[in-house]
Amino acid sequence: MIMKFISLQWKAFFRSGSLGGNMIAKVLTWVFLLYIILITTALGFLSYKLITKDLEVENPLLFVNKHLIYAFAYWIVARYFAQKPPVLNIRALLITPILKTDIVRYALNKSVFSFFNIIALFYLIPFSLLLFKSGDYVPYGLLSWNLAILGLVYITHYLNILINNNNKILYAIAAGLILIKGLEYFKIFDFTIYSESLFYSFYENPLLAILPWIILILVYYRVFAFFKKGLFIDTGLEVKVKEAALQEYIWLNRFGKLSTFLKNDLRLITRSKRAKGTVFGGLFFLFYGFIFMFQEETFGSFMTFFAYMFSSGGFLFMFGAYVPSWDSQYYPLMMCQNIHYNEYLKSKWSLVVLVTAFSTLLASVLYSFQGIEAICAVIAGGIYNIGVNGYLTLWAGAYTKSPVDLNSNKNPFGDKKAFNVKTLLITVPQIILPVLVYFLGSHYFNNFIGCAMVGLIGLLGLTLKNVVFQQIVKTYKSEKYSTINAYKQNS
Repeated sequence: MIMKFISLQWKAFFRSGSLGGNMIAKVLTWVFLLYIILITTALGFLSYKLITKDLEVENPLLFVNKHLIYAFAYWIVARYFAQKPPVLNIRALLITPILKTDIVRYALNKSVFSFFNIIALFYLIPFSLLLFKSGDYVPYGLLSWNLAILGLVYITHYLNILINNNNKILYAIAAGLILIKGLEYFKIFDFTIYSESLFYSFYENPLLAILPWIILILVYYRVFAFFKKGLFIDTGLEVKVKEAALQEYIWLNRFGKLSTFLKNDLRLITRSKRAKGTVFGGLFFLFYGFIFMFQEETFGSFMTFFAYMFSSGGFLFMFGAYVPSWDSQYYPLMMCQNIHYNEYLKSKWSLVVLVTAFSTLLASVLYSFQGIEAICAVIAGGIYNIGVNGYLTLWAGAYTKSPVDLNSNKNPFGDKKAFNVKTLLITVPQIILPVLVYFLGSHYFNNFIGCAMVGLIGLLGLTLKNVVFQQIVKTYKSEKYSTINAYKQNS
């Protein structure tokens, strides 16, 4: 039965109308995953040296156990926003003589080898090998500790499936994490003391490593029962309809004809799960600069500038890249109306620009403690995002034939069908050009000149707004019917 499911998905992949995009996405995904694996493996080796020599900790295993509670907390958050739950096209399978238990079991079991699960091994194994090499730890204790941690990783995996289908669980976990961190911050109660003893007990008493796996089995069958209960065409696949209050947004009337589209976009963001997930995901870009903040000697100042530029472009890249896919469910109907592409696209651009400007302001405040150079980099990157990347993102959207499911909060960070050769070529002036310009300016002059050169390109783009929009509108008109056909094919 497993081979039958694999065969069906294999055929679906190669018979897809977006096979080229799927192939490119697969290659890029594997390259990115290999990069993450190399970084994680290196981190496993380097963290031992950092803990024992730089931090002068006598018991590195005890030190890691103390911070594992937060590692798992952040892992749950990362899974919620980035990991897709196991899915199958069950609508066609439910009318075949295949047991529902087989369908659910395959959907859950195929996610066992998810990257979010196995990536932990690339840190645990190198770190454990160095612990064993030090001679201070017994091998069976390290083995039981690794098995227990791996079991906890899989518990977060199946909890993520429940969380994505029940927001109450997410709110409960978030409230608990905030409470724990708040009590620790105000020195009222340090939860890490007990979590340190809990995780270290898996090493001291190997029999306790069985407990996480027992809990994992219970969670697995809870998820299994949840999916099996909803595996019906009339109930499990029906769209839940709620009564919605109409928001007028009268204050947008000052924008004239653009106000109609702006109101629709605001309603989309406030009502749609996917749009909300994209907006919240964009907030994480504000903290992107912290990744390279203290690594300038390693990566160079141009990578730091790249991080600062991205910190203001979260909403731009995540929301703007899916124009007109946000309207895919009613796009064919829209094209039958008396709608001018120029007004439609300018409304999207205006929304992206306003949010990008606000993000630039927030990022400037957030990184102000880094000095005037950081503020200049953020502002220059924000101006470039508004004056250049705003246009390029809309232009790339014309070639994105990937519909958006407004009722799902998955894929807030993108979709593999959005990849094609044209969109990839557009990423060159989006990402590589500003970094290259900054590098040349900072290398031959100084960092301020590099920021100024990038900012001037953004200002030049703003002055060419009307000319650029004429070209973007032409592209959307030429891609109009292929876009409508792609949306119908995927509906």
